[in-house]
Amino acid sequence: MLKRTLCILLSMLIIVTCFYGCGEIKGAEETIILPIDKDPEYLDPQIISYVGSKNIIANCFEGLVALDEEGKIVPAVAKSWEVSPDGLKYTFKLREDAKWRVSTSSGNLLGENYKETFDTTVTAYDFEFAIQRAVKPETKSPGAVYLYSIKNAKSISEGKTKLSKLGVKAKDRFTLEIILERADPDFLYTLLESACMPCNEEFFNATRGRYGLSVKYLIYNGPFYINNWADDASVTLRKSDTYYGKDSVMPRSLYFSINNEQNTRLKKLQDDVYTIAPLTLKQANEFTQKKKNQVKAFNSSCLSLVFNCEDTALKNVNIRRAIVSSMDLSVLKNALGEITAKGIVPSSHRIGTLFYREFSRSIEPYSNPKPQELFLKGLDAIDENDIEVTVLCSKDNEATVRSLMQSWQSTLGIAFGVFVEAVDEYELKARVESGEYQIALCDTVYEGNTAFSAVHRFTSSHKDNIANYASEKYDELVSDIKLASGIDNTESATRKAEQYLIKSAVIVPLYDNQIYYGLDKGVSGVIFSLSGDVLYLKNTLAA
Repeated sequence: MLKRTLCILLSMLIIVTCFYGCGEIKGAEETIILPIDKDPEYLDPQIISYVGSKNIIANCFEGLVALDEEGKIVPAVAKSWEVSPDGLKYTFKLREDAKWRVSTSSGNLLGENYKETFDTTVTAYDFEFAIQRAVKPETKSPGAVYLYSIKNAKSISEGKTKLSKLGVKAKDRFTLEIILERADPDFLYTLLESACMPCNEEFFNATRGRYGLSVKYLIYNGPFYINNWADDASVTLRKSDTYYGKDSVMPRSLYFSINNEQNTRLKKLQDDVYTIAPLTLKQANEFTQKKKNQVKAFNSSCLSLVFNCEDTALKNVNIRRAIVSSMDLSVLKNALGEITAKGIVPSSHRIGTLFYREFSRSIEPYSNPKPQELFLKGLDAIDENDIEVTVLCSKDNEATVRSLMQSWQSTLGIAFGVFVEAVDEYELKARVESGEYQIALCDTVYEGNTAFSAVHRFTSSHKDNIANYASEKYDELVSDIKLASGIDNTESATRKAEQYLIKSAVIVPLYDNQIYYGLDKGVSGVIFSLSGDVLYLKNTLAA
């Protein structure tokens, strides 16, 4: 990766500046400080997938639409839009005062006289170019699949159709027309995706393939801009002086501190080092013991049994199905209570304006009356007489897993050796995310705003596919969701994908859980995405 334009020493100076006298700068000019897990590799909106990068992009870029505090779609760069009666044509009218912020180092890429020659107005052509980039096969955008409801997007992404056939067209500088293949109830929420953030073609070409690799190779149209990006330390955003709504932007800066030690976050929040921080349930309970501290909870997590499908034995579907069919669910009910998960998609996610779980039926875990036969068939397929697996879990759930082990071994016999490894919750999360496990009983957190985003997580191309599952059939079922028309057909297509994954014994959703954010006392105005993974901070006060 290219070195950032400013060094670590400067970053540490900024840290000192931000923290000094933090008790005296509460209010509209506050520096909002929050942790992210790791240093972004790049910040190209069309190709990012890491949630920390998405939070940075969400605050220094602005799309056609935005979210309000109630999770509703509101105008942003698009001041208004019209939808045809059949739901296939969207016509967006853009505001004329949206501007690109261009730093001196970025502007020099455009030539010595860039201030006179470069048009800083954000136009419909910037959105047309951005969406074209996202669906081009060579871009390899993780967000391309979200755009498959756009006319010819899927075919273009697969290299079957020319880019010129994409149903996205700038009719003039401030009018953008988007034609869909099918009426998509999620389409306006799709426009919140980073892949749909504008990209200026002239500047993109000037970077010569380095767009998003450092501060120098980015320009911004959002309420903040990246002032400093220091390797493995921090990303600092400053309030933009060219943003059309700059007078209503509250914080003077946002400071994303890189910290993968989740067990330190509570103390730093309590010590006023952080303004906002993600917390575990135990941390959230401790944090709220102090008056006026705030915790926001989101129903976007599920305690699940997850199989690593790259494992030599567990890649075999019959072995996975045998293990799931041998589970004594009464053990779980006795230990943890009645199973509450209705499927993979958590209760926070929507289809259009409706919560998916409120109108989609529950999907039961896979069950077969003859698990021994499945197990022997699986052993034969991998040419083994027996297997050994280890179940990774938190220390709190060790007793539960040991009870499950008894039911597995009594059903599958001595050919199935099963062990338990109990670790703290931070190590559990890290091990699962890195694929260092065979079977895990863990919390699975689902990002995004839609039911589609939840099932998309287990597609073969998704970078956060914790099960390492690869199935052309499943990938096809997920992409079919974007080709379904209307809410009922979208629900049906989503349910088919859910059923396929659960019947393939890739994951067993068990209990609905929540994710938590701690907010320093007096903090207000944070807008969260529906699942709580992305924070929009331009209206945030820390009084």
